[in-house]
Amino acid sequence: MVYKPQLPEVKKHIDHYWVLKRVALQALDSSHMYAYPGITPDMIIVLDGHYTITYMGKTFSSNRSLLFSFIHHSVHIDFSGLQSCIIVKFKSRGLSSLKPFLPFSADTIMRDSVAFADDVFGADFKTFNNRLLHIDPITWVDELDQWFAAAYKKEFEGFVVEMSQEVSKNCDLKVIMDATGYSYSTLERYFKRETGLTPKRFQTLQRFKKALRELHTTTNKDWQHYISKYDYYDQSHFIKEMRRFTGHTPSELLQVPSFIKVRPDYS
Repeated sequence: MVYKPQLPEVKKHIDHYWVLKRVALQALDSSHMYAYPGITPDMIIVLDGHYTITYMGKTFSSNRSLLFSFIHHSVHIDFSGLQSCIIVKFKSRGLSSLKPFLPFSADTIMRDSVAFADDVFGADFKTFNNRLLHIDPITWVDELDQWFAAAYKKEFEGFVVEMSQEVSKNCDLKVIMDATGYSYSTLERYFKRETGLTPKRFQTLQRFKKALRELHTTTNKDWQHYISKYDYYDQSHFIKEMRRFTGHTPSELLQVPSFIKVRPDYS
């Protein structure tokens, strides 16, 4: 089941909570999933069972909740040992959707971008995670809203990324600079402070993730469609960028089990 946050300060930065119980997990196409670099922080709150993760050459199993603030390389996750969990999907604005809940700079978060949630949020989160195990599931969404609202600090909010997406959904840098009057260097300073990424890197990842989502959800093999829709130079550029972030060509990606295939789509 998918639930939207209700509190204004929370729903501004979190897109939805996805509650997955064993029946739903068993219904997935595969218990082995891959995630790739992108601009959407995610958190897996483990309620029962464990997962196994392979990331940057290391493999480990755990029952601790996990925060993906940014993925530098592809991640492989095995959910076969997981009985139930809640996935928190933040808004697709890079770290700027996560930072209002954390007292850390973007650079600090990026250095430990895949981490146990209680290490990032502190002991209070571990207590909260345990509390979820002993209350009626019908109250989970309210509890999540209240917890994030308590962690929220308005002074940690950015503005340039949200404003940029309102001005240009494709993050066209020229359009943004014309609308704001900012030079590229000023825009870069704000983007790096809010997201840990340069505007060009943010733009590249945004385009890649949109194309990847469409590829997985439609299985459309007309590469020219993606080239035209997402402003790739040519087929070579499109294929090279897919391989750069995933290690696979577009054709190969259609055979790889991805979380995008089963994730709710609110784009």
